[in-house]
Amino acid sequence: MNKQFQLVSMGLLVATLVACGGSSGGRSAQLAGPGTTPPDINNPDTTPEVQPETLDANRVRFLVVGDAGSGSDGQMAVGAAMADVCEAKGRSTGKASLTRAAAIRQGCQFVLGLGDNIYEEGTRSASDPQFFDKFERAYLNFPNDLPFFMVSGNHDNSAFFGGDGAGNARGENQVDYTYAPIDVTGIDASNPRKTPRWQMPSRYYDFTAGGTKAKPLLHFFAIDSNQVAGGFPDASPEYSYSTYGLRQLNWLKQGMRKSNARMKFAFAHHPYLSNGEHGNAGNYDDLLFGQAGQSTASPLAPSLQAALLPVLAGQRYKDFMEEAVCDQADVYFNGHDHDLQWLTSVPSCGKTEFIVSGAGGKTRSASDESRNLARLQRYEQYGFFWVEVSAASDSAKPILRAEMYNVVAGEGDRETAIVKIDGTADKTVSYRYVRVQDEVASDGLSSYLAGHNDSADTITRRDPVGLPESAGFSGLPANNCQATVVPSDLAPTANQPAANRSSALIAAPGPFDPMQTALSQGLAPWTKGNNSSATLMAAMTQVTLASLDIADVVLSASADSARQPQSAAALQQAAGRDVLARMQALGDRLATTFPANATLPAAFKDMPTVTAQYRSAVASPRQASACERQDLSAVVAPLVTLARSLAAAAEAAEQGVGDIPVLGGGARLAANALVDTSSLIAALGTVQTSAINDAALGAVNRLLRNLTTGVLPFDQASPEIAEGAALPGNAVSALLMTATREVTFRVDQLLEPILSPVQQVLHTVFAALGLSR
Repeated sequence: MNKQFQLVSMGLLVATLVACGGSSGGRSAQLAGPGTTPPDINNPDTTPEVQPETLDANRVRFLVVGDAGSGSDGQMAVGAAMADVCEAKGRSTGKASLTRAAAIRQGCQFVLGLGDNIYEEGTRSASDPQFFDKFERAYLNFPNDLPFFMVSGNHDNSAFFGGDGAGNARGENQVDYTYAPIDVTGIDASNPRKTPRWQMPSRYYDFTAGGTKAKPLLHFFAIDSNQVAGGFPDASPEYSYSTYGLRQLNWLKQGMRKSNARMKFAFAHHPYLSNGEHGNAGNYDDLLFGQAGQSTASPLAPSLQAALLPVLAGQRYKDFMEEAVCDQADVYFNGHDHDLQWLTSVPSCGKTEFIVSGAGGKTRSASDESRNLARLQRYEQYGFFWVEVSAASDSAKPILRAEMYNVVAGEGDRETAIVKIDGTADKTVSYRYVRVQDEVASDGLSSYLAGHNDSADTITRRDPVGLPESAGFSGLPANNCQATVVPSDLAPTANQPAANRSSALIAAPGPFDPMQTALSQGLAPWTKGNNSSATLMAAMTQVTLASLDIADVVLSASADSARQPQSAAALQQAAGRDVLARMQALGDRLATTFPANATLPAAFKDMPTVTAQYRSAVASPRQASACERQDLSAVVAPLVTLARSLAAAAEAAEQGVGDIPVLGGGARLAANALVDTSSLIAALGTVQTSAINDAALGAVNRLLRNLTTGVLPFDQASPEIAEGAALPGNAVSALLMTATREVTFRVDQLLEPILSPVQQVLHTVFAALGLSR
């Protein structure tokens, strides 16, 4: 294989397959554990439904703790105090002769873990001993099967330094840990997973508690806020705003609106409101003047950072929350600030109230205690919240009661024994805890509580206030799918003659032209001749080039839409017609290479069936499904399916001899191109330049990453070496995204006819790598 082909083939990395989220109903309840299959990270449909066992259908009790994973004595004390509070609550039910475990289950049915689960940089694998040191051993006082429902924090997804949030791939270790085998002996020093309590079945997921299956008492939505909430960007396309962000948004919007639960909660790591140092979404971490947040009483007075750097200030997360969570969830739980706060609702978010519980392993001082109206708040102290939701009957309004607890480590009359990963004794930590209450409410809080008929520590379920439907994150008009759906008269038909579609394979001009030229030249030696290997390699080359042509159509349509927003719908419909025609023409070309009953190498034996299924799928109407999800994932699903089949063929072929491994490389190249193109198409249905910026820079990231790591067999090296090799490319991509995302976000806000910088960025990077003409 010549050097140019090696260079270019390393420039296309497999991205996450485009898949749409949905509800999780219909699966049997289970705790994820040994023998279950890790899911597609972007598709909550594949995750198991984790149903906590509640002892009373009309009463659910749980704990809320975040930012716990320090491994410090403070975390150990908090973990012990949590179990103590649950036991005390369980014994207060009046039932006699309860064991400690039974009393804990009576007092608490589960725990919400709000991210920053493993300080300072997350874990390197699912068998990292930090899972024991900074999670398992802090909670060994709980029954082994009492679930902790976890979400990911910025420290769990570190790439360059602890807490940068730019390494979402590292966060996947915490999903994998849910499915890791359990050391039932408790003495295996190589296996940190001692219990099934850790539950993160996917990056985002949902579960219900109490009530009935048809009408749950509570419905919880676990959100992955990391890439959406700003900070140092992860340039990987698997986690871009326009793909991963929109899929999660649409899953969350559908789930919230379809839920029949009597109360709905969301939980994530990053705050919407906070009086702590990180501040409110839309004004996070003011780096220019050191004043985070803004008063909700003065919403028109943002900081200079919020005005100049809206993405860094968390404006995207504010938009995300207001489009999907606000006025839908009764309470939103989060960590990130290392303190304890219970904040009242605000006009911008409807009925939703906010509980910040980020003091499970670290503490921090307040930033502005009067920034948002608080029911209760404490700083510079460890602690957690205990929450109970109950209803007098199936028809009565549920009532939420929350209690704040502070914990002091190193002193007090209580002790907890801490063990090592092999089960041997380590040390003893002393502690004490106390419930925190404010005896006198402020005038503002008294007026708020009176207006809602609440007491200081309770919320009675409220009806939504009826906020105008927001599209701040997706950029799509509410209830209007015209920008994302190809009209039925443009959709291809199954009986259209193939001869009428051959022109669709004419090359489309665009920024990927240099790569197509390099690929054609690099693959030419293997596509010439009349033998079967040359025929197959020619087919793989055509798939790759056709994929990049489709990507060029998408890039051009998005750039044109940014320049001419008044014509965006027409431009995108025309692009949609072109994309679908090219998809159908690609199927026709494959059908000539893989006819029914063709004699093929074993690795490609399924391709005739795959091709027939692909052609049928492309011809199927998918407009309604795409409209419901507000993206084009349903339209491009055949590309994703074809990519999976080619990837499987590649894996089988690469184990062969002779020309077969080369064919495997060609098949993998084609599969990569199909997946990358699918990610770009998912961004087509929006006039936002920021969406296409994410997708195109993701392609740059893949190119740089594989140019670095593809030279040596890093898949056989230690995780530390492989991660280190990828850092230069990731850093360049992240810096490019940092520079461009603020510009494109501002263009989206102002809708000025300014050319998206993406095409120039691509040309510049390709030129630097020697791939331009």
